[in-house]
Amino acid sequence: MAAPHIVVDLDSGHVLSQQQAFDPWHPASLTKLMTAYSAFNAIASGTAQADQPVRISRNAAKQPPSRMGYRIGTTMTLENALKLLIIKSANDVAVAIAESISGSVEGFSRRMMIDARQLGMTGSNFVNPHGLHDRRQVTTARDMGLLVQVIHRDFKQYKSLFETPAVLAPSRTKNGKIIQRIYYSYNLLLERYRGADGFKTGFVCASGYNFIGAASRSGRRIAAVVLGRDSQTSRAVDAARLITEGFQQPLQTGQLIGTLKSSDTVPTGPRNMRSILCTQKARAARYEPGAGQAVIKSPWLLPRSIERSPLSVSLLPRSSIPVVLRRVPLPSFRPLRIAQPVENKTDKQSVARSAAPQVPIPTFRPKI
Repeated sequence: MAAPHIVVDLDSGHVLSQQQAFDPWHPASLTKLMTAYSAFNAIASGTAQADQPVRISRNAAKQPPSRMGYRIGTTMTLENALKLLIIKSANDVAVAIAESISGSVEGFSRRMMIDARQLGMTGSNFVNPHGLHDRRQVTTARDMGLLVQVIHRDFKQYKSLFETPAVLAPSRTKNGKIIQRIYYSYNLLLERYRGADGFKTGFVCASGYNFIGAASRSGRRIAAVVLGRDSQTSRAVDAARLITEGFQQPLQTGQLIGTLKSSDTVPTGPRNMRSILCTQKARAARYEPGAGQAVIKSPWLLPRSIERSPLSVSLLPRSSIPVVLRRVPLPSFRPLRIAQPVENKTDKQSVARSAAPQVPIPTFRPKI
């Protein structure tokens, strides 16, 4: 079955190969790359800060897996939340990030769409920050290739988020004890393909297995977007093959991704893969290990070689949560001290006592 892909030289922006790159597709957790980009943009513009608190709300806590499962009120910095967003692909953290930056999922989704349109992602529509299935949430291989090319170009400081295969984060056991646990990415190129350093995986029944992988060799970085594969293994193997073929292409090969146009008839809507991938038989046969446990035999991949330590995540203590007060505007009203005539200048204490009741009490109270 033919499925969309695009291969992009991230430094030059040239398209090295593509197939059905403009076909609409459900992005699943590839959505989190758009969420990350909007968060990066917010930090760069000063509308968000890397150390601002991200709180797990009731809405965030009720999101289905993949998630961290933290209790309502658990708080972390935005910087740490982004680690869990990309490496663990945590849906609850995606919602918490959206609410921290924009106040609501709806507000953040509008921010995502503004950013997407400014990038020229003409085939995408985002209505949530995590990629859990919504028939309105669509993208294309071309749009995702454009997105990772811009992330590579403009936000190199976040490269470790995409090239690290594991994160060490607090986890709550069944008896309520907090322990440190390693969570592995589902990016099977990491530690198995020479130079692998990105980006993200995604799966829901409707989308099939989506993947954006990247690798750097000899000063050149190439990414492959593959959509709608039938297994976790096949998407990684296809991406490895496409990236390898990309490195064999000369520099400046192909058309710039920003000017690429579709030469084929584009379907009116995304294909739904549910009937193929989410039958009882398909579920039973599914192989979905994290990057730390997967065993894959392919001429395009190497045996696993541990090269990076996990990124660390810590939670904020509850005593630090009031830092959100720095975002509460100070009241514009200030009580004025009213001077009273002094008849007996020698009795200063009596004057102070008589003047105090004349100071009006402010009616405004900042809400926490």
